[in-house]
Amino acid sequence: MKFLLIAFRLLLSFIFLITVGYGQGLAGRITNTDDQGISYAAVFVPAIHQGTTANEEGYYHLELKPGNYEIRFQYLGYKTQVHTVVVVDDFISLDVVMEEQQYALPEVVVTASGEDPAYYIMRRAIGMSQYYLNQVSEYNCRVYLKGSGVLTKIPAMLRRQFEREGVEQDRYFVTETISEVQYSMPNQVQTRVISTRSSGDDSQTSPMAFITMSLYQDINGIISPLSRNAFQVYRFQLEGSFMENGTQVNKIRVIPRRAGHDLYSGHIFIKDGTWNLHSVDLQIEQSLFAAGIRQVYNPVAEGVWMPVSHDYYFQVSIMGLGLEYKYMASVSDYEITLNPNLDHEFYARVMESSTDAFLLQLRDAEITQQRETPGIELREHTRPQTRRQERIAELMTREDLDNREMRRLNRLIRREARANEPRRPLEVRNLSMELDDSARVRTTDYWAENRPVPLTPHEMESFTELDTLEKDQPGHGPLRQVLMGGTLSAKENWTFRYNGLLSLSSFDFNTVDGLKYSKTLSLRHSGATGRQFSIANTSGYAFARERFLTRFDLNYAYHPFKRAKFGMEGGRRSQDFDSQYGINPFINAVSSLFFQNNFMKLYEKDYLRIHHQFDIVNGLVLSTAAEYAKRRPLENQSDFSLAGWMGGEYTPNIPAIPGLEALIMPQHNSFVVDARLSFTHRHYFMRMGNRKMMLYSRWPTISLAYREGIEGILQSDTRFRQLETSVNQSFTIRMIGEFEYTATAGKFFNSDKLFTPDFKHFGGNSTWFLSGMEKDRFRTFNHYEYSTGTQYLSAHLHYEHGRILLKRLPFMARTLSREKLFFNALTIPEKDFYFEAGYGMNQLFLLINAEIVVGLKGGKHHYTGFRISVPLGGEAGVRL
Repeated sequence: MKFLLIAFRLLLSFIFLITVGYGQGLAGRITNTDDQGISYAAVFVPAIHQGTTANEEGYYHLELKPGNYEIRFQYLGYKTQVHTVVVVDDFISLDVVMEEQQYALPEVVVTASGEDPAYYIMRRAIGMSQYYLNQVSEYNCRVYLKGSGVLTKIPAMLRRQFEREGVEQDRYFVTETISEVQYSMPNQVQTRVISTRSSGDDSQTSPMAFITMSLYQDINGIISPLSRNAFQVYRFQLEGSFMENGTQVNKIRVIPRRAGHDLYSGHIFIKDGTWNLHSVDLQIEQSLFAAGIRQVYNPVAEGVWMPVSHDYYFQVSIMGLGLEYKYMASVSDYEITLNPNLDHEFYARVMESSTDAFLLQLRDAEITQQRETPGIELREHTRPQTRRQERIAELMTREDLDNREMRRLNRLIRREARANEPRRPLEVRNLSMELDDSARVRTTDYWAENRPVPLTPHEMESFTELDTLEKDQPGHGPLRQVLMGGTLSAKENWTFRYNGLLSLSSFDFNTVDGLKYSKTLSLRHSGATGRQFSIANTSGYAFARERFLTRFDLNYAYHPFKRAKFGMEGGRRSQDFDSQYGINPFINAVSSLFFQNNFMKLYEKDYLRIHHQFDIVNGLVLSTAAEYAKRRPLENQSDFSLAGWMGGEYTPNIPAIPGLEALIMPQHNSFVVDARLSFTHRHYFMRMGNRKMMLYSRWPTISLAYREGIEGILQSDTRFRQLETSVNQSFTIRMIGEFEYTATAGKFFNSDKLFTPDFKHFGGNSTWFLSGMEKDRFRTFNHYEYSTGTQYLSAHLHYEHGRILLKRLPFMARTLSREKLFFNALTIPEKDFYFEAGYGMNQLFLLINAEIVVGLKGGKHHYTGFRISVPLGGEAGVRL
């Protein structure tokens, strides 16, 4: 049996050598001493900064020009091997057997505080992390990215649907991409995709989400072991060291001080003396998934270590669905530019002279430690040029560097790196991707010649089945589209949408219209220049009051970069008196039918509205609108309710505004104009083709709004003026959490002819169901209860963090839920000062939100409410 196994592997190697194509280079298999393939081992040629990565079974191949080369074979947990080869005019077969790395431990370690020597190493590594984060200002490289995934478990109730979509359990789907990448600080990435293909629906073509991640800083809220705050959340333990090319490498175990989805565990390897990363092997574990990251670094230029091999894995288990996915990236052909704002010669000298208090006496007596000279040529008698450099040098040479000094060193280097930086432009170019015309149509022969990492048998099988899957893929039949709606793209850039004869959106119920049946059609054209035109119509029939209703919307975005757009809408509709914060129609229908609570109050309007918006300059936005409407009061026309047996009855169709509870709005005409000017200082943006997408700002947004009802125009009966100003901002404080606040103040003038639809309304909660999680919505007073036509002042503060109260409990710590605190306040002359405070958790079991809220009126307890909500278009809430 053993002989057959060896013969089979030799046959695979022979076939592999044939299929690598013409040319010359190196090919073979990398195994351990038990003849098991080492997945994703790095193969690197330091002289030309070129390399590749072995596949999952350990097979590799590397194309090289004729010549003599030193080849490094490297992977975590194994001794690095260096082989010298001579490449002539053919592929050389070289199988490599790697031995497990032996780590030397210090026999006696003595420190003043008795702490583990890992802390000495980590203080220097954290202190220098800002240097390595900013060391390179630009680089170019070539990236091969391969992702392979498999569904390991499919729930029985979903299996048939998955099969209709061509997805089966235990069948692999693979994506691979060859790209050329250009990176420049800060985080500007341009990717040219040379070739890409996928055996499934995953068409990921940009490797940047994986390649440009740097563990010298936090990544997407996950705290790096090299963060300046790492000692607050991690413990470190030195597990040993080994020698590599005359330099000592320290293996340090990373241990979270608490459970949480924002912390790593595992190992990092730090080069002694230069204190940069040598390799990493870290994991993240959460209640629903686990992820891991492995990186191998190599010198890609003199004194510059960059990752040349990336290995990521993800394991997801949720509601009976199991998924495993792996990403492997091989990076080669680095061309780097050192950051001109940093004095690299100064840092090389400082690192060379820094004291090594914990150099380990290795057990192999034949190996003597030699300091690796940093690869930047030093001037003799180089001295610090600035006061900041003097303080950096002083801290780096201290043997007893403490935590405070470590953070100070980190801060000084960060300021040194940014001292001479030009002001950052407002246009953010984080990711720009160009797809070659032939990228998706490359032949199998092309991939065989250019793929640097061989496919495994199950990956090749996945691509073989691709054509069959595409042919067998069923589509949605025309009958289903007619009944349930859908989207059609008949011609390029034209999109037609229809909501179907029997879709849920076709039906509605309220006590004024009774059962309402409506249809929505829309047509949109998107031009090559980014301009967009759309037209939509919603028409329906209210059976209880026997009324035909219709509404049309027309929008034209004529200058996409200035976000300039013109719109017009009009028709006849049943309109909520509170058009901004009114109750969701679906939630009102459920409340009416099942609980006999008709909280929505409606009037009828025939109207025409014209609106326009554009950016005067970046960050300064002007919005204007004018509306003419004929408004008519409505009465309840239907008393139908599934809860009628309970003996209740519907309330009249009159908003419960204090002092106006029995007043019916008279029929009238209105002509209202409004304008809003908003300004956000230094508002960053990104280009999406010719369109501009606003991103963020460190400054608040200040708005000034003006509304006026003009009497006499087209027999308008309204006369009022309203002035409103507001300020809102959202920001994140590192290690503390996310904040968002809004404050609004307004006043009505000359409002002797002010009608209910023109009042200032505030979002409230009259029902057991809520339509959304708006952060500017009040939880504990009823709809229309605080509507006013005089003056008002409101404020909202929302704070969110991963660990506030319950998430500190061990059984909750690894969940993806987030905690929040919120505070809302409102004052109007007609009512007592209102204040509410609450605590909540979002994404419990990925689906449920829960809150507990306390409301106060005039400083006295109003009530306490608790709600559980499912954000699927409506949120169920229970009020106690």
